[in-house]
Amino acid sequence: MSAGTSGSGLSDAIAAGCEQARRLGGLLEEEFKALSAQDLPRFESMQAAKEEILAALAQLVQGLTTAAGETGVAPSASMPDDAQWEQFQQLMSDCREAHRRNDILIRTKLESIRAALRILQNSENSSSVEVYDRMGKMYGYRRGRGYEDA
Repeated sequence: MSAGTSGSGLSDAIAAGCEQARRLGGLLEEEFKALSAQDLPRFESMQAAKEEILAALAQLVQGLTTAAGETGVAPSASMPDDAQWEQFQQLMSDCREAHRRNDILIRTKLESIRAALRILQNSENSSSVEVYDRMGKMYGYRRGRGYEDA
């Protein structure tokens, strides 16, 4: 394979990677909308497509790493078009941030659900009402003697 063909192959691979990264970014945005609307069936329906895109991206990165290993240079040093490689890296960085945002939203919603379940479980065990102060801390009815009581 000549250097021109190799460079063109790398360029084509990076272009395909950019397209996959754009698709992943769009899918992550749709996931966020589904999660925000609590549309779990829509969210779950997107997972197969996301796995497919991630597998394609993993294969691309593996191919670039293998190609770099054969030439003995880092993937970024062997790229024929630095602007295209930088675009791919930026797209992947954007996808990582979108994934983190979705992860935080999922974790926040799960914690809210867990808290609601704890409240429901505790209310079944106890007939007392729990009150919270301005800081969201439990405000107990039985407090120790404080300076107000002295």
